[in-house]
Amino acid sequence: MEARQWQDERFVEALKLHRSAMYRVAHAMLRSQTDAEDAVSTATVNAYQHISRLRSWDAVRPWLMRITVNACNTTLRKRKREIPYDTQSYLESTQVYRDETPIWMYIEMLPPAYASLMQMRYGEGMSLDEIGQSLSLSKGTVSSKLTRGKQKLRQIMEKEADLP
Repeated sequence: MEARQWQDERFVEALKLHRSAMYRVAHAMLRSQTDAEDAVSTATVNAYQHISRLRSWDAVRPWLMRITVNACNTTLRKRKREIPYDTQSYLESTQVYRDETPIWMYIEMLPPAYASLMQMRYGEGMSLDEIGQSLSLSKGTVSSKLTRGKQKLRQIMEKEADLP
């Protein structure tokens, strides 16, 4: 089998395994179904174009997540230059893919950086090392950001519980 064909087949396999996780992370960051789909498409194209930079197929998951996060960050930067975020579309988009368990509804209220970390750790079951690789952070930094995210989540849940 030709080397490029083998590489293409491995890439397709990796996408089949990780595309839904890429989408969930993108949606947690962007909070829009359309933007998340666009970010995953962009990440897929970028990953394919730069497949030669993948050091090991064992690291394909964090590598794809890193590319997805970069695509999301690009979208967020563009969004800042555009019109202010539409609250109604946000409310509609948060009900797109998540089963309506209360904890995930609260996680959607977190700032995107914390929501994506929570999604990677608890939604995708990624290890602290994998998240660190994906975001170019140390394991300790990932751990402390998750702790801060959980504290913010607790504050949101307590605030929501106090509402009439």
